[in-house]
Amino acid sequence: MYKNLLNLLALVVLLPSCSGTAPRISVVCEENNVGNCIVKWEMTPPIKGSVKVYASTDPDRIPEDVPVAMADISDLKMTVITTDPTQRYYYSLVFGDKYRIKIATRNINIPGIQNFRDLGGYPSYTTRKEVRWGMLYRSAEIDSLAYCSRRELKNIGIKTIIDLRAGSESQRQDPLQKEFKVIHIPIATGDMEDILKGIQEQKIKSDTVYRMVEQMNRDLIGNYTKEYRRIFDILLDKNNYPVVVHCSSGKGRTGVVSALVLAALGVNEDIIMEDYRLSNDYFNIPAASKYAYQLPARSQEAITTLFSAREDFLNAAKEEAEREYGDIATYLQKGIGLDKEEIKKLQSILLTNN
Repeated sequence: MYKNLLNLLALVVLLPSCSGTAPRISVVCEENNVGNCIVKWEMTPPIKGSVKVYASTDPDRIPEDVPVAMADISDLKMTVITTDPTQRYYYSLVFGDKYRIKIATRNINIPGIQNFRDLGGYPSYTTRKEVRWGMLYRSAEIDSLAYCSRRELKNIGIKTIIDLRAGSESQRQDPLQKEFKVIHIPIATGDMEDILKGIQEQKIKSDTVYRMVEQMNRDLIGNYTKEYRRIFDILLDKNNYPVVVHCSSGKGRTGVVSALVLAALGVNEDIIMEDYRLSNDYFNIPAASKYAYQLPARSQEAITTLFSAREDFLNAAKEEAEREYGDIATYLQKGIGLDKEEIKKLQSILLTNN
């Protein structure tokens, strides 16, 4: 019924029932431009009754005392009005006073930041758990923010910011350094300034960019295992959470790191790819490349390709890991150096029961 359900958030739950077969419930949830939550659901087979929504700023404790919203299950959608859009809310949806689903908006709209989203809610097929909401975020560059945006980061609990940008990309970060633990782990591959310059000078065409980005993602696998080890070391320390990982667009380097973390948590390849593609929805290419309108059509196409999250780009990284190590699990263990106990520890931190 809803096109590309996973593009917002796919949460498919088969809940146990004492009285027979439980319905299969799929829920999508997205923040609109004024901070309210748009919730849509499907249920098979349908049941009668209402869906009640309870809210909390604590993802681990959502009291079910007074619902903040209610609708008939047959409505298939509702809008949850947010009383304070600067806060991060987590929701418990109760269908027919029986079936519960925890959910939050995938995207978070913070002025001055693009492509900011929560990696929570994804199911782990190896553990039958799901990624905790409100613990790990991914984003485009976080830099030179106004006070109100820094406050929003504080309000959602961010403690640690992992900046993957090369030194040439970083701007002045003094306000961030004072309020957050900013850890700079520079990954030079993915610094697109030289490519953008080549496009502007019309030396690089769209087909060339496609091959260049694929090669960059292969290089991200082969050349930065020490950097990934440092990132995982940070994620293995509970005291660092909540954490946000970012680069310039939040698509390339951040996309590969996010994919590796989700793989370590047991999230399947299809969902990892869907998460990667969400950058196409949440990164505003025209806003990042206004100058492109003055360039020829082929140059504009090249810039769009450069900033897009194409399946082939992430697949290039995956195929490189498989070529060198056989599969992603072996790359995590032998390439990056994560042993089984460390993976279990990471899962204990970032996974929770449905």
